[in-house]
Amino acid sequence: MFFTGTGTEIGKTWTAAGLARMLRDRGRTVRACKPVQSHDPAETAPTDAEVLAAATGQSPADVCPPERTYPVPLAPPMAAAKLGQACPGLDELARICRSGPDPGGPGGRGAEASADGADLCIVEGAGGLYSPLGADGDNLGLIERLDPDRVVVVAPAGLGAIHGVVACAAGLGGRRPVVFLNRFDPGVEVHTLNLNWLTEVRGLTAVTSLENLAEHV
Repeated sequence: MFFTGTGTEIGKTWTAAGLARMLRDRGRTVRACKPVQSHDPAETAPTDAEVLAAATGQSPADVCPPERTYPVPLAPPMAAAKLGQACPGLDELARICRSGPDPGGPGGRGAEASADGADLCIVEGAGGLYSPLGADGDNLGLIERLDPDRVVVVAPAGLGAIHGVVACAAGLGGRRPVVFLNRFDPGVEVHTLNLNWLTEVRGLTAVTSLENLAEHV
């Protein structure tokens, strides 16, 4: 499953980690890959790779090795450029997602990392669907290269959700996503109206809980 979203800071990592934790509690094995990430070093919060690793039982370096973690709060290729480093292209990121870290790399176990017989591999992008991800493209480009079984689009449940979700669904073309409306509150009218519009008018699959999301794995 590839996790993307309508923007940044909308709960992709929380959703992916929550699903991984739930499936592991049910006896499933889950592997996560954050092929590249950036973060604000002034913040004390864990990185996305650390959050995902805690949920899957991997090491953070297996989820995203240090050499592809850029301590600058910009899109990964921009952060890498600011640090004077090279960000991998989408073909290389796709290879990383399929095979795990390079053998002998920092914390890496090579192909063994993805050959553990995991029931599910979760790949999380960075930012929104069209946010820069690799040196030569965005999250959509990586999705096209990986051709995952499911694409999950995480979106806020409130105002603006419909536009963001429909724009992502249009970009994905024939890949019909599962939409996860984060922080959905059935007592908030706009949340319910957005859910109904997306499912009944736009014909999309939208869920509001991790339990419902797990049904699509």
